[in-house]
Amino acid sequence: NHYEAAIGRFDGQEHATNGSVAKGAEYIDPLMRKSTDFPAWLAEPGTQEKLKDKKVLMYCTGGVRCERASAYLNQKMGSEVKGIYQLQGGIERYLKQYPDGGYWRGKNFVFDKREAIGADNPNGDGGVVQQKKKKSSGEKSELDAKCCVCSQKWERYVGKKKCDTCGVPVLMCDSCMSRHKKRKSTDEMLVRCPLCVKENITVIAEAVEYTNNGVSGRLKDTEFEDGGKAASSVLKWGGGHATKKKEKRKMKRKLCQFGAECVRKDCFFLHPERNGGNGMNTKSSKA
Repeated sequence: NHYEAAIGRFDGQEHATNGSVAKGAEYIDPLMRKSTDFPAWLAEPGTQEKLKDKKVLMYCTGGVRCERASAYLNQKMGSEVKGIYQLQGGIERYLKQYPDGGYWRGKNFVFDKREAIGADNPNGDGGVVQQKKKKSSGEKSELDAKCCVCSQKWERYVGKKKCDTCGVPVLMCDSCMSRHKKRKSTDEMLVRCPLCVKENITVIAEAVEYTNNGVSGRLKDTEFEDGGKAASSVLKWGGGHATKKKEKRKMKRKLCQFGAECVRKDCFFLHPERNGGNGMNTKSSKA
């Protein structure tokens, strides 16, 4: 995904030189917001022309997503490319095998509390804003990651900040986060990721709903049809499951109107009489 590639990617091979001639494979960023954007990117004529008669190496965080992507690529273009390869074990294993980072530059975005790991920080950033480190003389060139608000150099996904128009994580520096208060999304106050800025996306993510089994989106109403552009792909965290869990917890705090006469063992509402009055329902054990 593009927001992952913003802080780390394999393009060090393009900067390695033999005399004055650059060597190594060409780095390609599909500019995806989520993995399900891959089929649409691959279907583009420009993409197919670029990959034709080439060897393709795919990589991802831990080697899972590229398993499916490489199989799909083989199905669609297997006879048109010279070979399809993938990085076994993903970036995580690569960084363990090459402690100096090899051809990797930047950080490897991970979907857990480590946040992002790198050759110089194998344990991850851990979600805590740290002091800036001085760049050593032997350190590899930096990426152009920057804050989505003030555009200063920044490479930390902290504060759970999301793009207002497509929902992907955005890079926001600690100074901007301290000034960024809860507000209504308007054209002047939108926080947008680089892709949405480039594509001039202005319709907020809440106004878009999933279609085609979550692959694409459409506007929920006609409010923005005349004056705004919606993202072709929207990332909505939790897929709606979090909302259902929240509603279920809310119901458990309300007393059931039928009380002890309720016959539903899986009733969502509160039944203090069923568990000694501790205020929470428990699943009944089978006899």
